[in-house]
Amino acid sequence: MIAGAAPIEEYLVRPMRPPDPRLLDALERPMDPADAVRLPDLDRLLDPNPLAVESGWCVLPDGVGYVAVRTEMPDVTGEMVDWWFDWHPRDESRYRAWHPKAHIANGIERGGVARAKAHWGAVHRPVEDIGTGVVRARIAFRSPTEIGFSTDALHDPRVATIVCGYAGDEDRHVQHTVMAHVFLHAEEGVVLRSRFWLGAALRPYLPAALAVPASWAMNNRRVRAMALPKDAPRALARHCAEEFTNLGSLLPELYRRFG
Repeated sequence: MIAGAAPIEEYLVRPMRPPDPRLLDALERPMDPADAVRLPDLDRLLDPNPLAVESGWCVLPDGVGYVAVRTEMPDVTGEMVDWWFDWHPRDESRYRAWHPKAHIANGIERGGVARAKAHWGAVHRPVEDIGTGVVRARIAFRSPTEIGFSTDALHDPRVATIVCGYAGDEDRHVQHTVMAHVFLHAEEGVVLRSRFWLGAALRPYLPAALAVPASWAMNNRRVRAMALPKDAPRALARHCAEEFTNLGSLLPELYRRFG
């Protein structure tokens, strides 16, 4: 431990565990959009059988940026993941420890109603740089059925847990992305399927009476091309691989110490 520092501070200077080189190689070039999982088919992510592409990125014909990343987390459990997404946003150092090179700050706005998972209904406000510049993001966490899964999968024996919701940009005052992190049971720990549909949920942060008609006008290829940085899918794919590989190495220890 660093002399005089809080216990979490030691993780800020610990070298990050790098992603598997094979994973990084898979993210070097765009995948075939035909192999992407579309939003109406979210339940395919619950099936542990291999998908056509487990890790890759592309731009779909409708202009949505698609990101898929598969991360093996051999010593992690669903209980640890649920704890992490409730615990880490309470202190900025915890969020920074997740990816010290890219994570800058975080905050949380809790949901007002107790729900099955502590993070359901919460809003996180991370400040980070995934490789396209510093962004003040807004992530509204939801139950799986609220983003399109047919079930919340709480009793699905294949599923350890699911973390999902809608991401947006605080400075631009707009929601833009659907995200889903599906943690499946594996022989050792869990396997994480991360998926992002960038630009699939464009909607201004306004009262519903204004936001709904605006979202009808915004969700098209032309607006998505203007709203999303050109390199966003590739940059996000690499960032996701980095942060969840590192979290897989840290989380069992963090849970033992602080959980």
